[in-house]
Amino acid sequence: MRIIRLAPEVANKIAAGEVVERPASVVKELVENSIDAGARNIDIETLGGGLELIMVADDGCGMGREDAARAFERHATSKISQAEDLFSIGSLGFRGEALPSIASVARVRLVTCEQGSREGTVVVGEGGRVGEPAPIGAPCGTTVAVRDLFFNTPARLKYLRTVSTENRRIVDIVGSLALSHPEIGFTLKVDGRGALTTPRGGSIEEAAAVVLGLDVAREMIPLKGYSRGVSVEGLISLPHLAKGKRRDKQYVSVNRRPVTSTTVWSAVDRAYDRTVPAGIRPPVVLSIEIDPSMVDVNVHPAKSEVRFASSSDVYSALHGAVASVLRSADAVPGLEEVGPADGWSSPGSRSGRRASAPVPAGRAPGSYPASDERSAWQPQESALREARPAPGLVLGKSGFTGERPEVIGQLHGTYILAQGESGLVIIDQHVAHERILVDKYREEFRKEKPSVQLLLAPEVAEIGASDVEIVSKHADVLARMGYELDVFGETSVVIRGVPAQSGGIPPAESLMAAIEGIVAAPAGSDPGLLGEHVAVSLACRGSVKAGDVLSVPEMESLVERLFECEDPYRCPHGRPVVVVVPQDALARSFGRR
Repeated sequence: MRIIRLAPEVANKIAAGEVVERPASVVKELVENSIDAGARNIDIETLGGGLELIMVADDGCGMGREDAARAFERHATSKISQAEDLFSIGSLGFRGEALPSIASVARVRLVTCEQGSREGTVVVGEGGRVGEPAPIGAPCGTTVAVRDLFFNTPARLKYLRTVSTENRRIVDIVGSLALSHPEIGFTLKVDGRGALTTPRGGSIEEAAAVVLGLDVAREMIPLKGYSRGVSVEGLISLPHLAKGKRRDKQYVSVNRRPVTSTTVWSAVDRAYDRTVPAGIRPPVVLSIEIDPSMVDVNVHPAKSEVRFASSSDVYSALHGAVASVLRSADAVPGLEEVGPADGWSSPGSRSGRRASAPVPAGRAPGSYPASDERSAWQPQESALREARPAPGLVLGKSGFTGERPEVIGQLHGTYILAQGESGLVIIDQHVAHERILVDKYREEFRKEKPSVQLLLAPEVAEIGASDVEIVSKHADVLARMGYELDVFGETSVVIRGVPAQSGGIPPAESLMAAIEGIVAAPAGSDPGLLGEHVAVSLACRGSVKAGDVLSVPEMESLVERLFECEDPYRCPHGRPVVVVVPQDALARSFGRR
């Protein structure tokens, strides 16, 4: 078999498979070009999930006729000129592959006009073939219209999700770019409906209010610091805002490029590890600035992954910044280490050493130590995290002899203490209530007409553009759970009714919990599985919390309802609800046996 040189249109289609994975990839590449062109306003419009139309218009510097034609050639770029430039990239684009790759799998029309020019240029490309540039009247800037994406590669279509899912990916991409460039005004229309708008010359707080929702953004706290050549700033949330298990509300940019990085995620997770449950991802907006020569952005054609020359410096700077702000906000409690978990110890056996250092006096909130204090930032494992219940203490169905345990009190506002024939019974009040509520929500979801608690006055909830897409897509699931909702603008919904079981949860908070349940469900879940995840999320949000002081009648009612559940011994997350300390173990501890 002879070796032949591939035709340019074939090579471009191969490159398109790396650069143009889905419609959101096209949006990302075109918007990044607009940002590199110095645009102050960028307008994006999509139809049919981006397959029918993607149009990006900007007021950047524009291009002359020669550059407009050259932009469709592979490896033609204005960002770099020699190999050494790859090690100090300051722009978002640099590979010179985006436009020719897009034009190889779509019908593309580019209209551009550079500043000071009296006429613009139009270039049309289709399926890898590009026409000659022609004059046209146009304002300063560039507009690229991409139609019929993947029209000549139909096999690619089967790997795409539904239109609503592709729309959501587009909203997420634009949201991440808006957060990393809050000074630019972004406007996104999806199928004719405004999906996202950020003000020109805005702040990170204003962009976060649009992308994450006003209710979340107003409770985030600013972060800013510098150490070992790494500058970190942005917004982080207090632990009570940490609800979801995905990273869809965690935005990170490196040198103003939205990226994913295991180093960054590890640092953020470790900073929060003693304040939120494992696997829960609090909303964050973080901007990292580092010498371009110390970061490799040429890892993948999509430029979404980066590698750091010194990952440890980035990790330490980021972990130290986040952890310090959380401590200054009284979000990280100082926990004393405890003795071995497999034995009973007297109070005097505790070491008394604090596992989290207090914030030194005089340190400003939001600041963090210089590099000479780096050792203070190193993550420390809490002894409580390593604790394990003694064998045989988790109560199974055979643990009781048929009688309800008798409530005798409450410990630390967290555990219900009761006595039964088997010994001391300890019930985690939060997971017990969660178990009860999950069963109630499941029951309502199965009904033909769920019980709805109508609001006396409809409430407008600012939830962010991405979450509005989720509400629109899964309106039927939310209705079956008991919500009555109307989409209201790009970032808001009107709440008219909530599930009757939601009790005292504020309507907007209840809706956000339901959305988090939908997001946590596996891709492609059927309505039944989505309802299950929503039920678990709502139950977790609505149950009594650790620290809530309960009266004896309240505890007795909770215990009674718990043992009416089909499985009262495990919460929906698999954690034990009930633990028993046998009488024999107590007797041995006091030397009675």
